[in-house]
Amino acid sequence: MGSPSLLLLLVLIAAGALGSWIIGGKEVKPHSRPYIASIQLDGRHVCGGFLVWRKWVMTAAHCVIPRHSPSVRIVLGAHSLKHQEASQQVFSIRESIMHPHFNARTVHNDIRMLELNTSATFNQFVKRIRLPKPNADLPPGVVCRVLGWGDTSNFGTIPTELRETQTTVVSRKICKALWVGHVNKDMLCAASLNSTLQGVCSGDSGGPLVCGGRVHGIVSFSGQRCGNRRYPDIYTRISKYISWVHDVLKRF
Repeated sequence: MGSPSLLLLLVLIAAGALGSWIIGGKEVKPHSRPYIASIQLDGRHVCGGFLVWRKWVMTAAHCVIPRHSPSVRIVLGAHSLKHQEASQQVFSIRESIMHPHFNARTVHNDIRMLELNTSATFNQFVKRIRLPKPNADLPPGVVCRVLGWGDTSNFGTIPTELRETQTTVVSRKICKALWVGHVNKDMLCAASLNSTLQGVCSGDSGGPLVCGGRVHGIVSFSGQRCGNRRYPDIYTRISKYISWVHDVLKRF
């Protein structure tokens, strides 16, 4: 089976804003991942994100999140999206800042910063997650976890509780050979070590890849079949963008 065409890749990426999918995972302990964010449009979860600084949520650039739109909201402190939990804090967006060199065709520089429109104090269920050190890279074999809400089966089985699955960093050289022409040094690759379907779908857009207590990646795109290790999941490598993130924090 050859590499998916660019057209197919872009179709998958476009579908990424329709929901968050975790394949081969399990429900997390409620509120044990206090940095996770649900980005919603008209009350429907469309992308994942995560709190990285006071009032700032990081997500994928290809998640088109307009600012000042009454239909868009960020939900922090959530576990179940079915109920309006007392732990949840809901915010509108003051700024939506896409990386200036994001390329929708190649999906390079797939990172976006969202400034929450709030002066409120976060409750005990909301905490930020640490970013990696500048230019840090993860060697093959590092075990991480990826989080999200949504389909668990490839067939539309959609839970309401936050779920996660383990995934293992794959050599960038191997990843480049599998994803011919689609992977560069600003990306991370991860996949299951076994034949079980395990990982993300394109719908997991913007969610965090967490390794050793820090967030190292942003869900960017995946193969046609969710969790298929023949096409490792692709993440934006956050460590390559630390300077840009700091510039954004200073300017806004």
